[in-house]
Amino acid sequence: MKIDELKKLMNKSTAVLVMENGDPSYVVLNYDTYKDLVLTKEDEKSVKINQNLPPQESLKEPVFRGVDEIIAASKMTFGENELEILERINKDIQVLREEIQKEEKLLTID
Repeated sequence: MKIDELKKLMNKSTAVLVMENGDPSYVVLNYDTYKDLVLTKEDEKSVKINQNLPPQESLKEPVFRGVDEIIAASKMTFGENELEILERINKDIQVLREEIQKEEKLLTID
């Protein structure tokens, strides 16, 4: 991914998840979000969520463990389109994981 493409994504979002070989490898946050996460000394961070959005089932339990804080931070400025895209990505990831598990089971049977 080119840096210009990453910058365009960051202008429309708070966080971008970069994946390598199907696994998350980096999360790119805008500076204000990063600064807030690093400099806030409280154990719990308050996150402003747009109350007009319907609850998204896929965001309640993220696909990847250990990125809960990143997802919570990225919710701060997510619009409806971003939430729909994220939900679709999470569903696609789940489908791919299930396909991999099926293929692994077939390989162990042979």
